[in-house]
Amino acid sequence: MPTSISPIQRPALRVASLALAAGLAACGGSGSGGNHGATPDPLQKYRDQAVQWTECDPTIVGPRSPKLDDLWAQAGGRLRCSLVRAPLDWDKPERGDVVISMMRLAAAAPDKRRGALLLNPGGPGADGLKLTFTLLNAFAKSNPDSPQGALQLRLLNEYDAVGFSPRGTGASMRLECATNELARAVETSAAHWDTPDNIANANYNGGKQAEACLKNPITPYINTDATARDIDLMRGLLGDAKLNYLGYSYGTWLGSWYANLFPAKVGRMVLDSSVDFSSTLEQGVIGGQPPARQYLLDNILAPYAARHAGSFQLGATADEVRAAIAGLSPRVQQLLAGPLSSLSYVRTDASQYLSTISAALGLDALLRAAPDPSDMDAVADALEDYVFDPADPKRNTAIRRIAAGLLASYAATWIQPEPESIELSTSLSVLTSVHCNDTPATTDLAAWAGLVRGLARRSPLFGPGTLDFHACAFWGGPRVNKPELAPMKPLDLLFVQSQYDSATYTEGANRFFAQLPAARRVFVAGDYQHGVYPYNDSCVDPIVTSYLLGESPPQREAVCQGHPLEQDKAPDAAQDSQAQPKSGATPPTYQDPQKAGELIDEFKRGLIPPRQRP
Repeated sequence: MPTSISPIQRPALRVASLALAAGLAACGGSGSGGNHGATPDPLQKYRDQAVQWTECDPTIVGPRSPKLDDLWAQAGGRLRCSLVRAPLDWDKPERGDVVISMMRLAAAAPDKRRGALLLNPGGPGADGLKLTFTLLNAFAKSNPDSPQGALQLRLLNEYDAVGFSPRGTGASMRLECATNELARAVETSAAHWDTPDNIANANYNGGKQAEACLKNPITPYINTDATARDIDLMRGLLGDAKLNYLGYSYGTWLGSWYANLFPAKVGRMVLDSSVDFSSTLEQGVIGGQPPARQYLLDNILAPYAARHAGSFQLGATADEVRAAIAGLSPRVQQLLAGPLSSLSYVRTDASQYLSTISAALGLDALLRAAPDPSDMDAVADALEDYVFDPADPKRNTAIRRIAAGLLASYAATWIQPEPESIELSTSLSVLTSVHCNDTPATTDLAAWAGLVRGLARRSPLFGPGTLDFHACAFWGGPRVNKPELAPMKPLDLLFVQSQYDSATYTEGANRFFAQLPAARRVFVAGDYQHGVYPYNDSCVDPIVTSYLLGESPPQREAVCQGHPLEQDKAPDAAQDSQAQPKSGATPPTYQDPQKAGELIDEFKRGLIPPRQRP
């Protein structure tokens, strides 16, 4: 089928097409003579295509952070981009092609090259171009005088680092799901979600989302099986016998799918923050995230707020903090769930997480006290005078800003809602399609409502939001068969997992890891960071980097102590971290620790899926 090609890539693709045609002609083409009567392999033309590595358009990664300019300038001819063609349908390649965009930073020491290292940041629906380049930029700032810095520079010296836009995303052939029909309002507060009309509205939206996606003819081919085969095609075109791979979040599902399809072609494979591949996506993600997020709130962050009650002013005990949230009005509870979900991925967001709760409590008090809670101008005026933190003016201003955002959402949701057509972003379109195409989902609507009720009981703040992820019930079933787990059981894989990760929750990660006797794992105790590596420590990072360089850890599992939350640090820890290294001390991992830290933070925030509703 026709595809959209960037004008700057057209000359390269014409050259590739001419070279391919010449190659086929030299081999006798797809007819008589050259193959001596054998049935031609319809996939061979993809494996034999000439890859044209050209100078990257500076905007190929979209809006580029100025922090990325250093490596972009220094990389020179090592940084190149290419478009390759893959079959839309790997089983029936006659249906046409998709175009996959790749970016490669060639090994700095070609004589020591050990292969290509493909990176995938997850999603599904995340684009691997900018995020991969962001991480590489941080590694490029490593300090050669540091043992860990030297290891990270070896990665860049010995690997071609490759980022790519998976089919449906980024600079590859994109998927869009949209329709003119209007979305219906769905309430997801614990108190009000479970009504026949509300559930009917959720069913309507889910059906229309599925219908919008399935109108797009490429939707059935946006699935993990096809992407895993695309990766194998890229591996071959990069000239490697084995795939070396670093995958995060959904990228672990993708890596596991590949490992079970092509176990003999797996080289070094790191799966960071893993989805349980022995489950379905509905069980492992939709069913696992709300309880994990509720646990994080109730058992990690509420006690943290109580330990530092003078700073956060949410309560002197964890029970008081939990009770304050439970006492919010249903509408404000619903507003709070989404931001807290987004802030549960990165440990350094703990203070903003708790400030968002403070903002919700203040807004709730203003709405309750307002003579007319629907008068948004009056509530906004009252918000300007409301004091959230009398002891810290800077924090007071920051919380008021969060509360203003919640008030805007409140107005848009209940006071002045604007009709909106059902239109999913590219990222959300791909996420929906992969979830529904990969594995079976609950299709009985009564059973689905029962599943949500169970999640709402276990996780009252986050469980009802499951209503928003309902398209798979109307999809008609998966389009591919997930491979069995047996092929990857003997493989030397390395997993990385933090204990309280609320996106790829530990119970599922543990269950998956237990079924892989030859795999090894780095387990980070006491943290909830989603996407752990690089962790900027002396435990996680040396193990993972050494593994990628060919040295597997001797133990089945290494337990590393997690970084403390900001206010749990020793009083002098912040000062010590900024001080110059003492004589004889280990040199810092990065030449510019602050800038490298900003890049790593930017990379890890890129692993957070956009919080969107149709």
